[in-house]
Amino acid sequence: MAHPGPVAEIANFPIASTTTIEQSGTTAGEAWASAIDMMRNTPGCDEIFWSRWVENKDMVQLIINWDSYDHHMNFTKSPDFPKLIEKINSVCNGPPVMYHAHLTPHPPDAAFNAPVVEMFTAYFPASISEVEKAKWYHNFKNFLEKTIVDAEGLVAETHGWVMEEIEHGADKEKCRAFVCGVGWESVDKHMAYGATESFKSASEPIKGGLVGAEMHHVVFVGGQS
Repeated sequence: MAHPGPVAEIANFPIASTTTIEQSGTTAGEAWASAIDMMRNTPGCDEIFWSRWVENKDMVQLIINWDSYDHHMNFTKSPDFPKLIEKINSVCNGPPVMYHAHLTPHPPDAAFNAPVVEMFTAYFPASISEVEKAKWYHNFKNFLEKTIVDAEGLVAETHGWVMEEIEHGADKEKCRAFVCGVGWESVDKHMAYGATESFKSASEPIKGGLVGAEMHHVVFVGGQS
């Protein structure tokens, strides 16, 4: 199946806060920097953003904007890919979760270059129909329009359906998913809006049909092309 157009590779890695990937000159720092450089220099790699989660310093978010899904898949078949995996495995303490999404708007720079980014993932039954997806997305767009007007401190957003089925929850249930990155001036601005009656009222329709949701914040080292 063809997957035309730009795509975001979205990954979350378990990397202990004591593993010094941020520090140049350390073994972990050199391995991580080398991995980032290797990906950045791959044909079709447009930009790379990464950050530890604000709420859980043992998790690292990585987002790569590719010119197309095929560019990423071609890289996974190249001789350099096993070397990349070796470098990443050397700093991880468990397997990552990785998937792809066509984000709108693209490129997502305005959202990901904000002072802080809310990463929100909504999970749906794997059996969700295209009609049900369209209905939920209509509700999401209404919610988004109201949020853009009402939310103080919102900078920009980007969103899209995840291409693959992904696991969710303790029982590793296979789900469809929708991901949204929202740039904010601060975590406090986001949480303050989340406590308002405006948010609670506007978000009620998008809770329907979900089997779960997850949200965390990141402060991206961004726009590395």
